[in-house]
Amino acid sequence: MVVAPGGKAWSNLTRRARRLSAETAAGQGPWLVLAPHPDDETLGCGAFIASVTAAGGRVHTAFLTNGSGSHPNAPGWSEKRIAGLRRGEAQAALKALGGEQDALYLDWPDASPASKGDPLFVRSVDRLAAWCNARGVRQIAVTWSGEPHCDHEAAAALAEAVARRAHCRLWQYLVWGWTVPDLTERLRGARIVSIATASGRPRQRRAMTCHRSQRGGRIVGARENFRLPDAMMRLMDRPSTLLLETRDAP
Repeated sequence: MVVAPGGKAWSNLTRRARRLSAETAAGQGPWLVLAPHPDDETLGCGAFIASVTAAGGRVHTAFLTNGSGSHPNAPGWSEKRIAGLRRGEAQAALKALGGEQDALYLDWPDASPASKGDPLFVRSVDRLAAWCNARGVRQIAVTWSGEPHCDHEAAAALAEAVARRAHCRLWQYLVWGWTVPDLTERLRGARIVSIATASGRPRQRRAMTCHRSQRGGRIVGARENFRLPDAMMRLMDRPSTLLLETRDAP
């Protein structure tokens, strides 16, 4: 039987998490979900987006990278074509989730993130902070800073800078972080909330079908033909979304 990674950590973190309803989360918004790649928004926060939106809240989404590096050297698939496909998949997924449709695409190169102080990083902070202010965003959720992927780490760093600039509260969600063996120990002192999002799971699963390229469809013959493991898909079986509270709004 295929099981989701990090099951023991999930149980431990859930037991000590503060409970929060989707209605309460909706009232604390508007929210921004910052995803490192198209598909992270659905896998990590899809049920959250669907549940909070259904409760009357507003959830916006921004994507850090264009996702063009997922299938290098695939015959007939240039990086530009892959990026276009993945943007289309993301738009379809957001529609399935029911969240706000005005997503922001920062179009960073996939797997080659900018560092703090780089011109691209600075421009992105300015752009995303202004975008958040224009939409009244009060809460930002981004991938955990300890995720074992450079783009996920970069997204966390960018979100921290934007939260300070736009005076937002900052939260982190896990995607690949669930595969970290010592996750419970690394999050021992973290403040955690558990948001009941079971009602959003059907929309999350429908949204995930939109990301066909990440499930082995559409693009074939690449040097490294990425396919999201079945175990990661089982993350969508969990009845709540855990968020790590990193800082209060100034």
